[in-house]
Amino acid sequence: MKIPYIVFVGTYPPRECGIATFTQDLLNSSKSILNGGIECKVAAMNVSPLDKHVYPVEVGWEIDQNNKKQHIDLAKKLNSDDRCIGLIVEHEYGIYGGEWGENILYLIERCKKPIVATFHTALPTPDEKMFEVTQKIIQHVKAIVVLTESSKKVLEKLYLESVGKIQVIPHGIHPTKFTTTANSKKKLKLGDFKILSTFGLLSRSKGIEYVIKALPAVVKKHPKVRYLILGKTHPVVRRKEGESYRMELTKLVTKLNLKNHVKFYDQYLHIKELLEFLKATDIYISTSINTDQAVSGTLSYALGTGRATVSTEFAQAKEIISKEVGRLVPIKDSVAMSEALNEIMMDDKELLLMNKRAYEMTRPMLWDNVALRCIKLLTQNVIPPLNLKHLIKMTDKFGLFQFADKEKPSPDFGYTIDDNARALIISNKLKINKLTEIYLEYIKKSQKENGGFVNYIGYKDKRPTLQNETEDLTDANARTLWALAEVMADNKNAKTIFENDWKNFDAREHKRAKAIMIKTLLLAIKQYPKHKNEMEEVVQKYADELTMAYDGKWFEKGLKYNNGVMPESLYLAGKYFQNERYTNVAEKSLGYLIENTFNNDAYHPTGNQTWLNKDGEGGDYDQQPEDPASMILALKTAYEITGCEKYKNLARICFSWFLGNNSKNVPIYNFETGGCYDGLTIKGVNKNQGAESLLSYLISVLIITEMEADENSKN
Repeated sequence: MKIPYIVFVGTYPPRECGIATFTQDLLNSSKSILNGGIECKVAAMNVSPLDKHVYPVEVGWEIDQNNKKQHIDLAKKLNSDDRCIGLIVEHEYGIYGGEWGENILYLIERCKKPIVATFHTALPTPDEKMFEVTQKIIQHVKAIVVLTESSKKVLEKLYLESVGKIQVIPHGIHPTKFTTTANSKKKLKLGDFKILSTFGLLSRSKGIEYVIKALPAVVKKHPKVRYLILGKTHPVVRRKEGESYRMELTKLVTKLNLKNHVKFYDQYLHIKELLEFLKATDIYISTSINTDQAVSGTLSYALGTGRATVSTEFAQAKEIISKEVGRLVPIKDSVAMSEALNEIMMDDKELLLMNKRAYEMTRPMLWDNVALRCIKLLTQNVIPPLNLKHLIKMTDKFGLFQFADKEKPSPDFGYTIDDNARALIISNKLKINKLTEIYLEYIKKSQKENGGFVNYIGYKDKRPTLQNETEDLTDANARTLWALAEVMADNKNAKTIFENDWKNFDAREHKRAKAIMIKTLLLAIKQYPKHKNEMEEVVQKYADELTMAYDGKWFEKGLKYNNGVMPESLYLAGKYFQNERYTNVAEKSLGYLIENTFNNDAYHPTGNQTWLNKDGEGGDYDQQPEDPASMILALKTAYEITGCEKYKNLARICFSWFLGNNSKNVPIYNFETGGCYDGLTIKGVNKNQGAESLLSYLISVLIITEMEADENSKN
């Protein structure tokens, strides 16, 4: 089976780089969430062709950051692979080649897949070239992730194209149990010292010297203090100046008589080792001397382990550090640093409380939460290429089969007019004449002499089955007339069938049938000017009846199936008749539907095991593809009539339900077969790929594609 995949672009371990660690942590959590339904691959950036990293299996491509052709070739490869559903690019100016990392544009500008870019740096005063590179990235990506609110404000102020594209998703942290320092100190043989620590790849921007200069005043009050400086020198720094910065620091330690109070660990710490050191730490010190630094992974990890932190005043620290969990000090101010450390160490009980508060505060930052939000942001912007393989496979010379056993058609269960009617809309829209003839002929054979249509026809004898006598076929008949109205402008045969039957239709008490007929007759009026008054009367009758059924929230006791069609129909009736009452009910009922089916940037269709009642009970599973299709139609109509961008954005989120942005985080659409699974159960997907699910997906992808095309034409 060809499993779809996401490509993570950035540096990657074993390359020693903060972005590499971030990318790996995000990928590992994404894999856990996606649980095999979508693969995660990496395009890893190398400094030069001389880099010979032994990458793990998930690294599918190694890119020389200075090789423009490799960037272009990767874009071509991903564009031609239907399994690639999108890219997550970890952006930092220093890890991509060219001036201000401009070489990444060779990939981003040519790649046709949806791209989510995480900006790890957002500078408020970029030079002309940095501004140009950043602007081009923003223009070509679908969504932007920043790690702090201040970064969001910076980008939105400088780059107008970023407004509406940005989501703030914090730096992730690893799951650990909260502990005191005793066990880890014992494990690491740190004795009974009060442990201060700073970790990360060493460079002059770290400002370690200002902490060392602060220590004499701390040691004077707290003689049992030891400061651990954890981490190798940054590889890029080492190439340029060797270990000169580390040597300067060691000389400063000697000069200030701090040899017994400062210890260097000149090694690259893996996450397990790092967490052990953090658990042994009493107070973490975040030392950046760059006021514009957007985020520090080291600060996030320290707080996430449950450690009070003294930090310099850079962007992320100012958002996340309060007196409840630590102290902020001015950059390069050693006196303020020593005062803050002494103040916190005065009271061990308060220090323990600060540690606990830091731990509790950071639970939303767990990597699984971060990865889930990033994956959802990407899938909201994915539109797979149209694949009609399964539709063709499910159709024989007579019509479209109703059911499938996994991806294999099940002819013994026969055909339904419900499915063939919806298939007619799709084939006509795509101008596939052969399929249109089959589906239209099926509808013609299903038409009864005394009016109406049978729904079920058997496979072997091609005759109506007894099921037609035991079931209510009102909705199926309404949907058939809707399909005919959709295609009659292009097909005289469809118009003839419709003309012979529409007057015989009676919706009775069926609210969805009334809603479908409102849509149907508003389409048909254009083709039948002589019946205009008659059709308008029926539309008004049904619109009035739906409006009367509305109780301020919804039209029924709870949400059931195909819910979107009711507000959709009233939007259309309100527009046609310029009737504010219809439009108001449409808007309020759609609002109620949205409120009860969208949560945390994901769509949750009402499950048919137990419908969702007005007390909010039931409705979790089984979720059926027909419902998101109905909702997407309603949102498209609401957007076209009101012009409100919210509806267009919700339609994209709703469509992403098919691609894995759902309560089980698994794709409902089968990228390999072109089919759609029959639903989402509490145990996962129903692996059968029947007609109704397939048609719901195809209608949805056509609508979303049209909406995107309209937006692109406006731009």
